[in-house]
Amino acid sequence: MEAISLDVRDIPGEPLRGRFTLAAVGDLIYLRPMARTLAAQQPELVAALRGADVTFGNLETAIIDVDAFAGSPQAESGGTWMHADPRVADDLRELGFDAVALANNHATDWGVEGLRETAARLRRAGIVHAGGGGTMSAARAAGSLDVAQGRVSVIAASATFTPMSPAADPFGRVPGRGGISVLRTGEVGAVHPDDHAVLRRLATAPSYSNAVRDDSVRLMGGEFVADDSVPRGEARIDRVVDEGDASEILTAIRQARQNGNLVLFSLHSHEPDNGDVPAPFAADFARRAVDAGAHVVVGHGPHRLRGIELYRGAPILHSLGNFAMMSNSLDVVTRDTYRLYGADPAHVTVPELLGARNAALFGDRALDESAVVLLGYDDGALADVEILPVDLAGAGGGASHGVPALAGPDESAALLSRLADLSRPFGTELRIDGARARVRLPG
Repeated sequence: MEAISLDVRDIPGEPLRGRFTLAAVGDLIYLRPMARTLAAQQPELVAALRGADVTFGNLETAIIDVDAFAGSPQAESGGTWMHADPRVADDLRELGFDAVALANNHATDWGVEGLRETAARLRRAGIVHAGGGGTMSAARAAGSLDVAQGRVSVIAASATFTPMSPAADPFGRVPGRGGISVLRTGEVGAVHPDDHAVLRRLATAPSYSNAVRDDSVRLMGGEFVADDSVPRGEARIDRVVDEGDASEILTAIRQARQNGNLVLFSLHSHEPDNGDVPAPFAADFARRAVDAGAHVVVGHGPHRLRGIELYRGAPILHSLGNFAMMSNSLDVVTRDTYRLYGADPAHVTVPELLGARNAALFGDRALDESAVVLLGYDDGALADVEILPVDLAGAGGGASHGVPALAGPDESAALLSRLADLSRPFGTELRIDGARARVRLPG
């Protein structure tokens, strides 16, 4: 059969039709079913989630039945062996969630088996997921749902992950590996050209870890490039993305744009862990995602709010913090959890252990700040961005801590003021009106 000559070109996507609202939240460390409680105690918050045409969050836990689970907790976790009650998938659907990301550092806390069971429970609940799958191609692929206004697609990737988390495609006789879509990163040291010349000479010493390349030097496991803006004797460390991963993710975004009407890209990144400003590589890749066709980028991972950016008319929510942070209310943990913190299960209860851990690692009041962002579109054009401040402090401890609630007047004022400060460097202005805020859109 004679080969067909193809004129391959970029296909422009079609916009959504009519009025459309997307609700976006941050990390869903949502471990027990609370839809009835929230509907009774936080009716306005639940109404906002249910009232959107599509509601999205980052599911940062496995949903498994521990008593019937065929797998096991892995030797290494994403920080805690996170697991949720098996009823949580249906509960999230009842709250209004339509789509979630699975690409994050907790995705394989309970192995590929845990990821697989989580995906199955989400499917049965009618929640679309993206970022995890039986192969890398499946993990890269968009999760899509059709609503009245058109087709909405979600693509997810994580720059922070455990070594066993990346999925892999089959190769020849080697089967594929389940896992998540990852965006690998690495550190590169920039030094003055004179210092780079010295490193090039040192790298010629025989060693499997040394290499001299056209534009860089690898010496004792480190990568170095020349940059005349760096003073002699100093170095600047940059984190850069793996361009192979980047190309695959951006191609998936472009395809979702061509085959759909609105594309949401979800990026999980902890770098820097305690920073209010996203790492340069993450902010840059978010903009590349918009260039590839994403209509909105939702960042998460640092467990704290970061600024809002408008890039080429597309909102980039660099982090919305924790929408739920219920790890303190776990009743069942692994023995590894006790071992990790040097506690004796004969004398320390699980709430005592997790309470002390969370006080040490997550005691910053800023980690209780979150937001629901409502993005309104008219015929595919961004028309409004509304921010609802959320407070997770509860009564200060116990079962109520980490449970989302609309912030009170004082907490709202402080949260929105800080978010306005974090957004200003991106050229974004927030108009604060009482307990809510809106982004001032161009024009």
